Amino acid sequence: MWNFMNSNPDVFMPNNEKGVQRVMQGDYAYLMESASIEYITERNCNLTQIGSLLDSKGYGIATRKGSKYRTPLSSGILKLQEDGILHILKERWWKQKKGGGKCMDDSKKSSSGVTELGLGNVGGVFVVLLTGLALAAFVAVIEFFWKARKLAHVDREPLCKEMFRELKFALSCRSSTKPVMGRKQDNCGEFRVSTIPGYSTQY
Repeated sequence: MWNFMNSNPDVFMPNNEKGVQRVMQGDYAYLMESASIEYITERNCNLTQIGSLLDSKGYGIATRKGSKYRTPLSSGILKLQEDGILHILKERWWKQKKGGGKCMDDSKKSSSGVTELGLGNVGGVFVVLLTGLALAAFVAVIEFFWKARKLAHVDREPLCKEMFRELKFALSCRSSTKPVMGRKQDNCGEFRVSTIPGYSTQY
């Protein structure tokens, strides 16, 4: 593009005003700073911006090297940007004051505002959440039943009794380990009940 423009010097305009006038005549596209393009297209409905930005550059306030105002100015600009003041000022002076915003039709005005989300917009999130909770509860019940059945077989206790014991321990929330009843043979050949920590018992 630069080679074409350099070989045709007549495409260069001395200033933005001349460039806009030539665009209005047709068959001409003028390269301009995006902020200036946005300001002009908000007031002249026959003009529009084509394509995306070629590059991006920021603004700054120049001070003398080593100036004491450099740090306060930088901090002030950053605070204005973080607080959204710069955006508010741009909206005011680009799209509200000095004839700005007259080229924005009703559809653009409605789309630029904040739209309230209804239940239909976020209903899918709750469906996924409830499905996940139901699946997690189902897996927890199956795991609880399987563990209680295994312990009932080891302790030789009824399944319902073992499930009640496990549920009581789970709801107590007092400790992370539970005493398990195991059968152990002493020196006299008799069985006695011993309490050992954990869930697994070997015989």
